[in-house]
Amino acid sequence: MHFKAFGPAVVGSVEARSAADETGIRSGDRILAIDGRPLRDVIDCHVLLADGDVHSLKVERGTRRMDVTLDAADGRLGIQFENSVFGKVMTCNNRCMFCFVDQLPPGLRDSFYVKDDDYRLSFLEGNFITLTNLGKDDLKRIIADRLSPLYVSLHATDPALRRLLFGNAGATRALKVLAALLEEGIEVHIQIVLVKGINDGPNLEKTLDDISSEYRSVSSIGVVPVGITSVGRRKLRGDMGYDRDSAIVVLSQLDGWRKRLGERGPFASDEFFFLAGEYPPPSDYYGEYPQSENGVGLARKFIDGSSSAGIVHHKEASPNGTAVITAPMGAWTLKPLGIERLGVQLLICGNSLFGERVTVAGLLPGNDVARKLKGTPGVRRALVSEVSLSNGNFIDGISLERVSLQCGVEVRPVHPSAKALIDAVASESGDTR
Repeated sequence: MHFKAFGPAVVGSVEARSAADETGIRSGDRILAIDGRPLRDVIDCHVLLADGDVHSLKVERGTRRMDVTLDAADGRLGIQFENSVFGKVMTCNNRCMFCFVDQLPPGLRDSFYVKDDDYRLSFLEGNFITLTNLGKDDLKRIIADRLSPLYVSLHATDPALRRLLFGNAGATRALKVLAALLEEGIEVHIQIVLVKGINDGPNLEKTLDDISSEYRSVSSIGVVPVGITSVGRRKLRGDMGYDRDSAIVVLSQLDGWRKRLGERGPFASDEFFFLAGEYPPPSDYYGEYPQSENGVGLARKFIDGSSSAGIVHHKEASPNGTAVITAPMGAWTLKPLGIERLGVQLLICGNSLFGERVTVAGLLPGNDVARKLKGTPGVRRALVSEVSLSNGNFIDGISLERVSLQCGVEVRPVHPSAKALIDAVASESGDTR
């Protein structure tokens, strides 16, 4: 690892009556080593303590250092760390032509501009990595510690095309790393970001053909359209994004490959169906939903959750001054639920921060939400999904409270599930059946 790889491991919280609590470890403590070994991440902690034995921890509290003996016999340590990676996160060494981070506007939180490419975050949190910066020691550790599954951004298998897409002359080496991981039985889920006119069409055919022959043990293949903003220091041409007609072509192409690749996919992302003007396919299209956190099948899972929430049992209600505000894709997902029959308005909010091509609820700016609510007469209360918020703030740093003040509307967050939304809507309508 060519960066600061080790600790400290900062303790965020300690579970009451756990081994750590009884040892005296407290929130804010910094664990520097276990049995004399420095720590890179939570994986090291679990591996070193997995034997259920007694271990010596070197702990720093303020300016004081102390040795602590911890008995891990019951396997319940009870420590939540502030971060899962203790040293610096491995960052990307590519200059991808479609990098969304490069398309971000200035002024967002610093964390938005970090281009992580860390295999540990792929294993622990499902982040997609390129494998281009994976060293020999990293590969050995993945295999030795069985860090599986991993999530890999492939995009293309043709060497020249990979160099173009990744902006990295060494991008082809990652294919050898991928083959080595698969050979060792590491579960790998593949992502292909499509850029229209670059790696779709015949190039996508080659990529899927190579996967079916040379990388046939990959566990799943997700295909998503490139994200294009109207801001940022690097911009993609608008014609590199997908519209209705081109999205339909991609969906048809992927359907042909599904007959060959079976349960591995390829699975089209929700955005392709949205762009094509189609509703999400039934749940059997997605199998075990291997890439739902990648926007592949989230809409279908949400819609299916509405049946158990029982919206059909709620009576028709009159308008009651309540609105559900979301982005275009959010409205596309919500429309089949028929929540408007409960007396609420479904408001679709644009995105002036990123541009009209960005249609997901997770990137809704607070200022746009405030303007939409202020410009809609009769709204007294509004519900917004928690996916639009981080620590109570929208992507542009505007807090939920400030949005409420700006528009004079009480705005409430709702857990991103059909049941939570329907329950919240029903309570506003006075129908709690």
